[in-house]
Formats: sequence, C-alpha cells, structure tokens
Amino acid sequence: MNKKNLIIITMLIASAIYFSGTAVLACDCGCGCTLTPGYWKTHSKYGPAPYDDTWANVGEDTQFYNSGKTFYEVINTPPKRGNAYYILSFQYIAAYLNNDTGAWVPEDVWEAINWADVFFATYGPSDTLSEEERAAAIANASILANFNEGIIGPGHCDD
Repeated sequence: MNKKNLIIITMLIASAIYFSGTAVLACDCGCGCTLTPGYWKTHSKYGPAPYDDTWANVGEDTQFYNSGKTFYEVINTPPKRGNAYYILSFQYIAAYLNNDTGAWVPEDVWEAINWADVFFATYGPSDTLSEEERAAAIANASILANFNEGIIGPGHCDD
C-alpha cells in the first residue's frame, strides 16, 4: 500500500469516528475482520469445525483468570440466571482472539477489554456483584459483542 492510500484510509477512519463515535469499515487494507464467540467455540482443538490456530496464542486449556476453568470451558459455559461474569467472558474471549487475528480494535473496544481484564482479575463467576458492577459488566459485554459481530470495528469476516 502506498503512502497516499494509507493517508486516505486514515482520514476516512478518523472521519467515521468523528461523525459516528465508532467506525464500521469493510476494507482490505490489512485491518482484519471479526468472528463471533460461536465461531471460536467450534474452531478450537476440540472441534467440531477445523482448528483455527489463533487459539494457540492463548491456549484453550489455559486457566481463565480466577474462574477455576480454562478459556475453552469458560467460552462454553452458559450464563445461568444471567450470570454477568459468563456473559462478559463469552464476548471477551472472542474479542481477545479477534485481536490476535489482527482485527483492528477501536478505542471503545480497547476500553471494554481493559475494563474486563480488571473485572476478571477481581471477581470470580460465583461472586455476588452490586447492581452497578453487574450493569457495567453487561454494558462492556455489549460493546464487545458489537465488535465481535462486526457492528463496530473492521466488520465481520465471511466465515
């Protein structure tokens, strides 16, 4: 890509962020694309779909913070009774893996990822959350879901 095209793309991104607060881009400028948690659940070494080696960056069997479960187990745990920990972790793991594929991550998504890092380092899945903590976890999960689904960021991949 030449310097002129890079400048034009940068200006388009900046304009999209300025006018909408977030950017949705369909590009082949190397900004990547995103996949949903459902994709990541089925494309691990456990299948049933073909293995996506992005999982090797984190390891399906790596412990997920202080949950007592692995990344793979957590992404496959249904959020019983609206458990905010699992609602957030489902989207967080997908966003984490999407970043590892090279998908461009907007600032609001980085903020949600960083917030989730602190949350998971502080709480476990069975901890009782205040209404404010639960609402914040759900709000950040929503931002990450919008990223994973291609509503914000570089757009969804054609899987």
